[in-house]
Amino acid sequence: MYARQVGIVRGFLAPFRGGAFIARHRLWHYLVLPVLLDLALGVTALILALHYWREEAWVAKQLIEAPAIGWFILVVLTGVSGVVLFLVAQPLVSALFSDRLSERIERQVRGTAPTEKFLASAGRAVAHGLLKLVLYGLAMLAAFALSIWTAGIGAIAGLALAGLFIAYDGFDYPLSRRGASFGGKWAYLARNPGQTIGFGAGATLLYLIPFALFVAPPFVAAGATLAYMEAETSGRGAVGATGPSGGPGEAQAQAASKSG
Repeated sequence: MYARQVGIVRGFLAPFRGGAFIARHRLWHYLVLPVLLDLALGVTALILALHYWREEAWVAKQLIEAPAIGWFILVVLTGVSGVVLFLVAQPLVSALFSDRLSERIERQVRGTAPTEKFLASAGRAVAHGLLKLVLYGLAMLAAFALSIWTAGIGAIAGLALAGLFIAYDGFDYPLSRRGASFGGKWAYLARNPGQTIGFGAGATLLYLIPFALFVAPPFVAAGATLAYMEAETSGRGAVGATGPSGGPGEAQAQAASKSG
């Protein structure tokens, strides 16, 4: 029980420690372009959502018959839909930059990091990304179905699923460099339940902080990389035959990642 509690606490703090590591080692240049792309993505998502809801018959009718209520409904639906579109598309937009940041952190801590050929890595990333989008869609349908019966359960289920998928997004980077399969990545999360639950909760909280949404993905990637190296060093993070589970300077990796 004690080990699981420690895993939850370390997992919860990992995204914030990732941000602290970036600040301490002045890796801000890895965030500049992703933040600009996120801003463009956010604006695009809101424009698309606004266009869709303005053309929707029921909303258009409300805008004509009761303008004040209609505009309120339009603003709420546009905001919620825009955020959902942004959260779904953001990992795809920031994946390349977060992967490079994750690799840089591992090299900085350990002196080396496993790598893959670009085409193989890109192909796996696309395939896993599509599978992940399918799961996102099923999760949203499940949360919506639950919200029909009771909004409270639907909201809780939605937050829990969001945290789980954010945890997957974070640990995807160190696991992909070790050639982990799609199922292998989920198996890693299942083998480390405390770390997964804590990390998902901490990352979700980070996403909810105003304006932190735009820097959350690199912070999450950095934190997951540090947490993975700690778990790997202690023998809990090996991927198995899919890739190397260790590297030079593991003791230094654990100390450095804790300090980061």
